[in-house]
Amino acid sequence: MLRLPICIACLACLLPGAHAQAPQTPQAPPAPVDTRKVHWQLGTETVGLPAGERMGLMGGTLLFDQVDGWAWGPGVYAAARGRRGGLFVGGVAVQRRWEGPGGWSATAGLFAGGGGGADAPVGSGLMLRPSVQLGYALADGVEAGVSLSQVRFPSGDIRGTQWGLVMSWSDRFRSVPAPEVPRWATSIGSSGLGAASLSATLSSVALRDGSQRQVKLVGARAEWRRPDSAFSWGAESAGAAGGGAAGYMEVLGTGAWRFSPSPAALPGLHLGVRAALGLGGGGAVNTAGGAIARLAGTAQWQHQEWTLGVESGAVTGSGPGYRGRHNQLWLAMDLDRPQGQPARLVRTEWTMAIQRYDHAARADGHAGPLSTVGLKLARQVGEHLYLTGQAHSAYGGGFGAYSSGFVGAGLVQRLSPNWRAGGELLIGAAGGAGVRTGGGALGQGVLWAGWSEGPARAEWRVGLGTLRALRGEIRTPLVELSWTMPFGQTGP
Repeated sequence: MLRLPICIACLACLLPGAHAQAPQTPQAPPAPVDTRKVHWQLGTETVGLPAGERMGLMGGTLLFDQVDGWAWGPGVYAAARGRRGGLFVGGVAVQRRWEGPGGWSATAGLFAGGGGGADAPVGSGLMLRPSVQLGYALADGVEAGVSLSQVRFPSGDIRGTQWGLVMSWSDRFRSVPAPEVPRWATSIGSSGLGAASLSATLSSVALRDGSQRQVKLVGARAEWRRPDSAFSWGAESAGAAGGGAAGYMEVLGTGAWRFSPSPAALPGLHLGVRAALGLGGGGAVNTAGGAIARLAGTAQWQHQEWTLGVESGAVTGSGPGYRGRHNQLWLAMDLDRPQGQPARLVRTEWTMAIQRYDHAARADGHAGPLSTVGLKLARQVGEHLYLTGQAHSAYGGGFGAYSSGFVGAGLVQRLSPNWRAGGELLIGAAGGAGVRTGGGALGQGVLWAGWSEGPARAEWRVGLGTLRALRGEIRTPLVELSWTMPFGQTGP
């Protein structure tokens, strides 16, 4: 994701009736399954800053194959070494790939996104990263290589050309044409990105730096696991919504193990342990270069497709300034059913969005328009109801370190074969660039209208809304232009 925060728990209250319809006789999906390659790519490089400063930059992208060697998808870059922990940039990457003999390949690409943080000289936050790569296949679907890239913030003072290292893993993305409303079908097995569950998380970190601060975080976690396996792995992101740390965020990879202490007496109860490693910073939280690690014990209870869990443990950073006690509450929803079982066929949507806020107030007294680029994911859970998670980062207006993340729900109505209209209410967290967001908690509402060539085709949308800090001074109208790609998945 992504900056890639943010989810808030307790969305279950939005779902009564979403599964109230009794299962019908399963039927096959209405069209052949679409299978395409996706590539997870992880890279690292060292970028020069003014005054001879060096910053380790780590990037992750998710690329979807298109046609003729082209691929595109979301990406995020973050500080991983040096003293700029908390710099995050989210955006979109486009690549062209050429296959060579003997397992060799070459790619050329461009990443464009917005973000900043850690007082880095990013200007308005727009980052451009053209690159070329040379890779070699180590095994089926696994590739390693080198990159030559240029990182530029056109309105800032960061510009450099550098070599880097890249690893990539290929997988498959399976979907069916997007249904207009959820309905029962036969599961096609692992669909979409294959995640087994998606969790909304509420966390707190009691810092041991003498400040007595307790940072409150909201976030999301996606997890993958093999059927009947005690092990799982995932990706997690969160941002500060309280505790005087507005602007802090983290992106982590996780691994977990669980067991059932008494399957007969306490069905659904599991105990375990979870480890996490990744990057974090911002919000005046001193994570030094940005690397953080976490270890916690877990307890969770599962009922049908829902799981409620808690965990408690310790978190530490790469420097002595970030140590603390970590506690988390999460609510998870299963996303898949084994192949051949009865399942619901649901509409899922990826959306790329540009938003412009009319009036953003800063602590230094400056106020002005703020432009962001963002990524949204929505899953329809009823004929008119959908749930959504979103992340946005600034690229214009001189607010380069500002990022936000939201979760919420929306209603949608088809007006004609080509037009739909809807509205959504969101809550989340934001901060950075001195924007007066209070503790970081925000609310946002948007009304939108969308046009497409048909129900299963890409959709252009325009929206109008408002953003408001729950305890801060920011309150501004917004305009949104977005492009949505729908697809169908089978799940509970």
